[in-house]
Amino acid sequence: MRSTTTHHLVMPAASSGVLIAAYLLLRPYGDAGSPTSPEAAAAYASTWWVVAHLAGALGLVQLARVGLRIDDLLGTTTTMVARWAGLAGATLVLPVYGAETFGLHSVGQAAATDPSVMSLVAGVRGQEHPAGMTIFGLGLLLLAVSGIATALAWRGAVHSGRWAGPTWAATPLAVGAALVLPQFFLPPAGRVAFGIAYAAAAALLAVTAQRAGSRGGAGAPFVPAVEVRA
Repeated sequence: MRSTTTHHLVMPAASSGVLIAAYLLLRPYGDAGSPTSPEAAAAYASTWWVVAHLAGALGLVQLARVGLRIDDLLGTTTTMVARWAGLAGATLVLPVYGAETFGLHSVGQAAATDPSVMSLVAGVRGQEHPAGMTIFGLGLLLLAVSGIATALAWRGAVHSGRWAGPTWAATPLAVGAALVLPQFFLPPAGRVAFGIAYAAAAALLAVTAQRAGSRGGAGAPFVPAVEVRA
């Protein structure tokens, strides 16, 4: 059993914001028109494609860790939803992110000498098999559920006087989590704007959690009454 304070929300929230913003700012958008065009092949072959998508995958993992940490803090039914929806969601999106990151990178590199390999793009992305897009979409929906449950738990903890700070501090990040799926359908400028907004929402929660854990009274560190789970 170990002591956990609101400080434990700072790192996963802040890093999720930085990583998601990096993903959408650094990602090459050559595939925004046609996913099988020469511009798309160049985007897939770019080192920045790999760097950006790794950042995106890790950003979603850190979002799941926010739910895990708030369950460590409060141990309620709502936070249990945040924990397990986040962990399940991250688990489901990672296989598709792996294919998108490394599979399409290899396709893009091979297309430099054999453009016909671009016909493999839909298959690599899982668009030719119902399981691929299904697990990806379900994973993102579960991460949205985790974000919403986290916001509800934060609100309840502030209302009860257990923590200090605004009751809505986690709400913008919950909105960001819910919009991760629809942002894939935005044009590049919209996706970049989403990344910046997501980072701001994550920073708000991180700063509020830092302050809540640093002041006395309602925001003081405490030892949860339930056993902390790994």
